[in-house]
Amino acid sequence: MKMRHPYAGARRAAPRRAALAPALLAALVSSAAFAQTPDPVNNPTIDYVAPERKKVEAALPENMPPIPAEGATKAFEVSATSRNRFGVDPASLLILDRRIVQYTIVITSPSGVRNIGYEAIDCGNGRAALLAIGRDGQGWSPVSRPDWRPVVAGDTLNAHRRELARLWCAGAGTSDGTPRELLRRLDLTPQHYRY
Repeated sequence: MKMRHPYAGARRAAPRRAALAPALLAALVSSAAFAQTPDPVNNPTIDYVAPERKKVEAALPENMPPIPAEGATKAFEVSATSRNRFGVDPASLLILDRRIVQYTIVITSPSGVRNIGYEAIDCGNGRAALLAIGRDGQGWSPVSRPDWRPVVAGDTLNAHRRELARLWCAGAGTSDGTPRELLRRLDLTPQHYRY
């Protein structure tokens, strides 16, 4: 029996390997070029720079809304334990850049005393501030330095802000809707005994 040398077939396979080399090289070059193509979805190392949002800040409008007459506000409830009545003046609602909602709030005590304020809620960062104080028959007094405070669930002093932010600010932190839609949301769910 004649024995074959283990490397005897290697000489014959060399031409086949030489023919495969250019095809293999072309495949490697194309895959390397494909790997260098930016792919922000599958390659998280690519730095994505989001376009800057225009800066919008809450401010008093040039023409302040008139102090609302008694009964001219859209009522909403804040708490089952509060004896105050809360209302938003529909004519005063202003939405800035789908992020900031400005409105006139009227809080009426059980004895009939009205506390009137022009406020803003920044849905983008979950903060609210009083911008002006209103007085029946006297008009508005701007607040010199509005105090932007977080809207939090445990705030009993500004519970109306918490309730309005819950109704008006969408999950992504933006005010979603028109003034008419925001007013409609005040009626959406019964709020009795919520807090």
